[in-house]
Amino acid sequence: MGAHKDLFCEYCGYQFQASASSETDQETNAISDKVIVAAACPNCRGLNRLDLRGNPNHATFAGDRILVSKFDYVLGSPDRWDVFVFKFPNQARQNYIKRLVGLPGETLLIREGDVYVRKAASDPWEIARKPARKIHAMRRVVSDTGHPAPLLVKAGWPSLWQPVNDSSGWQVKHDVQSWNATLKAGSNPEVLRYYHFLPEFEAWEDILAGEQIEAPQPRQSRLVTDYLAYNTQQVFPRSRVYKSGSLREEIQSDSRIYDLAEKASGFRPASLLSTRGENWVGDLMGQFDVDIQSETGTVLVDLVEFGVRYQVAIDVATGEATLTATGDGVAEAFGDKLSTKGKSSISGAGSYRIEMSNFDDQIFVWVNGSLIDFDSSTAVDTWKFRSLDQRRPYYSDNDPLDAAPIGIGGQNVELTIQRAQVFRDIHYIAAQGSSFSEYSGNKAEVLEAVPDASVRRLLRWEDAIQAIYANPEWWAETDLFTLRRSREYQLEEDQYFPMGDNSAASSDARVWAGPKMVEGKYLLGKALLVFWPHTWNTPVPFTPNIARMRRIR
Repeated sequence: MGAHKDLFCEYCGYQFQASASSETDQETNAISDKVIVAAACPNCRGLNRLDLRGNPNHATFAGDRILVSKFDYVLGSPDRWDVFVFKFPNQARQNYIKRLVGLPGETLLIREGDVYVRKAASDPWEIARKPARKIHAMRRVVSDTGHPAPLLVKAGWPSLWQPVNDSSGWQVKHDVQSWNATLKAGSNPEVLRYYHFLPEFEAWEDILAGEQIEAPQPRQSRLVTDYLAYNTQQVFPRSRVYKSGSLREEIQSDSRIYDLAEKASGFRPASLLSTRGENWVGDLMGQFDVDIQSETGTVLVDLVEFGVRYQVAIDVATGEATLTATGDGVAEAFGDKLSTKGKSSISGAGSYRIEMSNFDDQIFVWVNGSLIDFDSSTAVDTWKFRSLDQRRPYYSDNDPLDAAPIGIGGQNVELTIQRAQVFRDIHYIAAQGSSFSEYSGNKAEVLEAVPDASVRRLLRWEDAIQAIYANPEWWAETDLFTLRRSREYQLEEDQYFPMGDNSAASSDARVWAGPKMVEGKYLLGKALLVFWPHTWNTPVPFTPNIARMRRIR
């Protein structure tokens, strides 16, 4: 992580980082004429207006100091998904740190946010799957009920977790202080589902102005995207913030620079698209802190992608876990079977953390941090049951499917969910040139993909994408999802292909103007741990940031 802001959201308390690299000229490393004045939270999407006079921790922090092992690549070969350090091929005096994605002798394909590889042109493409130990390090937060935003709750914004119907046994508590959901034991399966509908910039502006907003209906939803708070920074000219190296007098502790900037002639906020994300991400993960009150019954967790539901059912009494795949046209999923069994650590009533992920077409399930070992592989070849024109989100009036892609519930069991978190995988964008849009070469076709002509003529192409994402009833009609670009890269022997985890803005092998690969001679080593992150400026200067000292995965 380079120069950045490290913020605690003023609306929900969630900690997040935002890029501040634009405050420095990337060519000369000199201070630029830009200042970061605001950034949006990944959890509640509230725009945090920085207080550069009154809050010392709103200052810009330099990148973390990391420990690099130079011996790893002397004694052995680099592994895919390593975080590694290398000399930039176009300027060997400059060191880069990225994630290693492509290996020597491979052809690499970026498609639908995933990475596929093959050795020979006659070989079939195989998806590059992350091992379980990498999942937690590479996931990106989407929603966290552990950080409610009181202003949203007061404005009438509903819980994003809802029972599928009003007659269910679920009771959801959603107030300004906390969130939880309780299920009464019943003979029918009852599932609480995640409906992704977060407030956008305009709604927050109305809330902060004290105006009444039209809150969404419960179970209103849109697709999860590759939104990343790190890229939501808002900038203002440095010369209008500082004078002779000090903050201008009109910037007081009770005024935020962004508020002053809004009143300034010629100021326009950065594209609001940055608070949405452009690309649909179907690779999701749910994490649940659950108190089970029953000694028997079944706990259910499921994920949906391409209209296929992957559900794990865990017997509370024995801990036996059964993973199944169901969906139109799905005849086999886990090898030649539709289900597989394993053993979890659940044993009667108690408190458990249950996690389930579907990254890179592979299902992982953890209980209290321990990975469930199933009888057969949980890798899935989705191309066997979803052809190119079927690789889209699905929805019906009877089942929301991809419109509510994560669920947790139970049967004959009483339980309380104390916290529900949603994460997504890194979506690798098939960038081309300076464009980080997967649709940019098909702007006219994107507009034509809006099924409703009366709506279509009112939209720009960027808005057309968002409109389709927010209207599940269009998903079966639109051909938008067939318009996504893919890119191939051929690696010679001793060449490596790096990409950044911030796929929507990373300067990496996809977009470099010169050599796109890193030769072995440029490798410096494997990044092992963050041993000295930035220090905090309060409560006292140079307060150690121990929480960010961590192993790099």
